[in-house]
Order: sequence, then C-alpha cells, then structure tokens
Amino acid sequence: MGHKKVCIECKMAFSRPFDSGSELQYLCPECGKPMILLPHRFRPPKKADDKKWETVKYLIENGFHYQHVFKELETKNKLSADHYYVAYPENIRDAEEFVKKYKSQARK
Repeated sequence: MGHKKVCIECKMAFSRPFDSGSELQYLCPECGKPMILLPHRFRPPKKADDKKWETVKYLIENGFHYQHVFKELETKNKLSADHYYVAYPENIRDAEEFVKKYKSQARK
C-alpha cells in the first residue's frame, strides 16, 4: 500500500509507494511548496471541485490527515464496546461537525 503526496494549493495528488519515510519532504511540481503526505485511503477530489478541496483543507488544518477515526459503540449489556471506522465527510458543514465530535482523535 502506498501514500498520496497532496498539494492543497494546486489541488493535485500523486501516488507514492510506501518506503517508511526515506524522503521527508516533497515539493509540489506546480508551485514548489511542500506537499502533504496522506495515507492510501485518501481519495482526492477532482481538481475543479473547489468545495471538496476546501473540506480536505479544513480537515487537515484541524488534525485529520485521513487516518482511521473510530466510533465507539456499546453493546446492550454495556460491558464491552466495539470500535468502527467513521467515514470522512465530503462537505464543509459535515466536516465542522466531524471535527467537533472526534477532536480527541485529531493529530496534534
């Protein structure tokens, strides 16, 4: 599995094979600014979809780099709990709620 190099400013993403961080910084071929390394589960929006890119930027700025986020569910007897992955939001309104709800799981 690989990662994605992402430039929020230019709305570009490139796949990158996993090599445990041999390169620490990637520069965008368009603007020359550092790119963000996101996990393989990140699916970049189309370049023209400004609203979805705005949502991606908001999530990253708030510590959500498309890492797994868990929803905790209690069983009926309340003695144990299971964890389930939460889907990342695709619009800014849902992203604001997501950030508030899962703030404890954000990268610091």
